[in-house]
Amino acid sequence: MKKSRNILVAGGYGYTNLGDEAQCEATLELLTKRYPQYQIINLVPDVNHSKDMHPDYFHEYASRTAFFNEGLPFNIYSFGKIWTVPVFLLKSLWILFNSYLVKYDLPTLFLNPRSVKFLQLLKEASLFYFCGGGYLTGETLSRFWDGMLICRLCKIFNTPVVMSGQTIGLWGNLFNKMIAIWGLKSVKMITVRDEEFSLKDLDKIGLNGENYFVTHDDALHCAKSKERQIDSDNYITLNFHYWGMSDKQKSVYIDKINKIVNYVLNNTNYDIVLIAMTQTDTLSLNDYLNKYPNDRIKVYEFNLDFKKIRRVIADSKMCLTMKHHPIIFAMGEDVPAISLAFSGYYVHKNVGALAQYGQEKFSVNLEDNDYYEKFMDLYRDLTEKRSDVISVIQSRKSELDKRKALFLQKVDDIL
Repeated sequence: MKKSRNILVAGGYGYTNLGDEAQCEATLELLTKRYPQYQIINLVPDVNHSKDMHPDYFHEYASRTAFFNEGLPFNIYSFGKIWTVPVFLLKSLWILFNSYLVKYDLPTLFLNPRSVKFLQLLKEASLFYFCGGGYLTGETLSRFWDGMLICRLCKIFNTPVVMSGQTIGLWGNLFNKMIAIWGLKSVKMITVRDEEFSLKDLDKIGLNGENYFVTHDDALHCAKSKERQIDSDNYITLNFHYWGMSDKQKSVYIDKINKIVNYVLNNTNYDIVLIAMTQTDTLSLNDYLNKYPNDRIKVYEFNLDFKKIRRVIADSKMCLTMKHHPIIFAMGEDVPAISLAFSGYYVHKNVGALAQYGQEKFSVNLEDNDYYEKFMDLYRDLTEKRSDVISVIQSRKSELDKRKALFLQKVDDIL
């Protein structure tokens, strides 16, 4: 089967999450520069949206839209209703059957043009490149199953697959472990963005060896705005948001955040700048300010430019965050960070991210009874040893860059 000079790129982006969009842009730029003889095709749920976000690159529909109608009528991707789960699985089996028809240039049966086009892209591509992210886990089920389906389809078409900078695992049950083995065993190379959890979960399903190793998050070296966004250099950035919380949990969460904020304000002259990584983050930030207004706390207005939010973090003294990518932006700019997680999912992602830069102890689980005491201890420790912390971050980044270079050399060999 003759392959075209196409590299297909897919990831968890396409939803105006600035961290994911930063990963996307950094990956597209890297691949375009490294492989100028190849057409880089970005697979997205909304082509028009991604053209606006990344106008310099070529975009096609991702499998979540082409196969499962995300963003379209009869959406079976989001698992919004219980019946969509078995339909998703049955549709996956039908797509697998049709992939053999496409492989041997036979007419497909009962597939829409988007699905057929996607299968043709997979068949003809020289490489399928999973851009980094936390979407291939048992916690994001439809994304995980979709990703494993793609891996299997690529195996049918003899299209090599690599995965860059993933948080992967949290299988949750035996069925998901079996799905992971079914999909991942044919992947040529998997690099993860945490030092422990993801590799352990891969090892649990028998995947280990020299082609499974740690690199940095794909957004680590993304660009930042050249212009300052905050007219001050004496502030700390803070990100938090609601994720799967009941109204009661939201209220408790806001109160815990306020206790931490008050400690910072009462013990330093730093102001607080609240930052949103998605539009939905602004709900929690605005709720906080409505409940606890303070002249020393401001919200940086959300916009769709990840370069600007990275500059806000770059110019801050410290970053406190529930989400993963503010940590990555902070590490990329040598800004110390403390994770404020509120679920096992974020503890998993954030501790893993911090550990890459020797910062794993700077994590607070807000569900622990002693969260406040732990935050105070970590804040004081970070403040007193700031220069040592930054030195460790810089040293770790240098090592991770070497691992990324090794990954790209292996990709060169595949192509």
